[in-house]
Amino acid sequence: MRDNIVGCWRSHMQAAHNIVNNRLSSALIFEDDADWDVSFRSQLLNFATGSQWLLDTPSGMTPHSPYGDDWDLLWLGHCALAPIETDPRRVLFENDPSTTPFSHRFNLGKIPDMSHYDNTTRIMYASDGGTCLYAYALSYRGAQKILFHLSMSYYHRPVDFGIHDMCNDHSRNFRCIGVFPQMVDSHRGAGSSSKDSDISKGEEQDRKKGFSYNIVRSTRLNVGHLIEGKMDEVESQWPGEVPEMEDDIKISFRETFEN
Repeated sequence: MRDNIVGCWRSHMQAAHNIVNNRLSSALIFEDDADWDVSFRSQLLNFATGSQWLLDTPSGMTPHSPYGDDWDLLWLGHCALAPIETDPRRVLFENDPSTTPFSHRFNLGKIPDMSHYDNTTRIMYASDGGTCLYAYALSYRGAQKILFHLSMSYYHRPVDFGIHDMCNDHSRNFRCIGVFPQMVDSHRGAGSSSKDSDISKGEEQDRKKGFSYNIVRSTRLNVGHLIEGKMDEVESQWPGEVPEMEDDIKISFRETFEN
């Protein structure tokens, strides 16, 4: 593998090592070009409700983690994330203004069938693996497993492929929970496109304005408004294409496949 791919693998292994070495119950890991919606905190509260249900948390029980117990990885930021085909359970977040419109969704692999849902519905599910590691949470147990399988055992692939394989190989009992559209994605800043990635280089361009994939109200693009406390001036990447929601986000749980 090229040195830059090995370097990316090493940085993710170091993050897992820090979790184990410091005996952290869990940690949320971001790649350095990650971006997220300005509503990320409230998104996480909804995600916690969904993950507890997918992890079969008994009603009335308070788990050790707000996201439920018995998980290894929560895949929040990706460029494709497949559901387990034999698991029909879905958590639906309807009327979610932070959901990327269909026409602006950009992914590089297998994603869930969203034809049953409207333009403002986000879903959660048990995942069979994905591509890209813009943001994910690891539990202590999950970090141990990643260090064993992707650094102590024989391994010779990019790190996101390895974590995909961890989720996909059910014999490893590596439990992954995913969300689509993704809550975190990559940012491409203004200026030379040569700084977009240390791993892959495309044709160099001079970008007048930055953008982020799959993020409605980008934190990076709105950071000036946020610093000044001007939340009423926060801008969407796609003005007029994301409707203003009069109702709160509706959370529902589906046990079976859609007809």
